[in-house]
Amino acid sequence: MPAKIKPSTKEYIKDKNGKQTNNWVWRHYTVCSTSTEELKKLYQTPSYKKKKQVIKRELQKRGVEL
Repeated sequence: MPAKIKPSTKEYIKDKNGKQTNNWVWRHYTVCSTSTEELKKLYQTPSYKKKKQVIKRELQKRGVEL
């Protein structure tokens, strides 16, 4: 599995009226599925010190100057 930014979460599926059902899906927060703007924001925050290199590599792959 690709590198994750945050831990995976369970998201419950809602029905047509907006009520929560018993069905759910996993939501994985990987680097490749995160938007470029959010990755730039996370790269600047000091709380993501350990993930900084992974984020930097993904931004370079997308062609973003830091």
